[in-house]
Amino acid sequence: CEIYFQSARSNDAKKSNAFYRFQNILAKHSTFNEFKAVYGDINPGKMLSSLMQAADMLHPQLPEFEGPIPTLVPVGIDQDPHLRLARDISKRIKNLKFIQLSSSYHSFVPGLKGDKMSSSDPTSYIALTDTKKQVEEKIKKYAFSGGQATIEEHRKKGGNPDIDICYQYLKMFFEPDDKKLKKIYDDYKSGKLLTSELKEHTIKKINAFLKKHQANLKKAKKQVNKFIFKN
Repeated sequence: CEIYFQSARSNDAKKSNAFYRFQNILAKHSTFNEFKAVYGDINPGKMLSSLMQAADMLHPQLPEFEGPIPTLVPVGIDQDPHLRLARDISKRIKNLKFIQLSSSYHSFVPGLKGDKMSSSDPTSYIALTDTKKQVEEKIKKYAFSGGQATIEEHRKKGGNPDIDICYQYLKMFFEPDDKKLKKIYDDYKSGKLLTSELKEHTIKKINAFLKKHQANLKKAKKQVNKFIFKN
């Protein structure tokens, strides 16, 4: 089993040249109408980017690399159009043999505000080094809520746990008990559980995890020197 990373390029000139030549081969076997059918709104920049994505996924099967081998591509669901394009184009290349790409689809952890995390914005994530106070402030102030605007409205209409960040974090990291998770989901959706209550529960769960993690980190720091090679 060989693992290829999208951002990595081979230092072997023969392999590197083969990769970039392959993009031209893919371009010759694709059409504008095909891009339009897959992506809808299309422009030269998007076409070039899509061809590079296809080359990334297919190049391990080039003769200069592994040759035809089963290839699994892990992606987010939004990347599926690139997979479909790569599969379609590869079928039309007669002088190279490809085994059709397989894919697995993954749900990515959202940032606190409901969009992507950013290292330049500390309020978009919970850090492993955050204090109890920092966690409380971030969850209460920045965690995107699926609740209603008022308590009365929330009691009447219920919340949406599928977009609520606190519920998402409990589901992904902090609540291993499926029965408890199901109760939280149902109570929040029915309006029985308020957003403020869900946030308080999540804060306790996160801080309990971080307390244990940070204690283990302190212990580990004392042992680091055992693993450092000294001349």
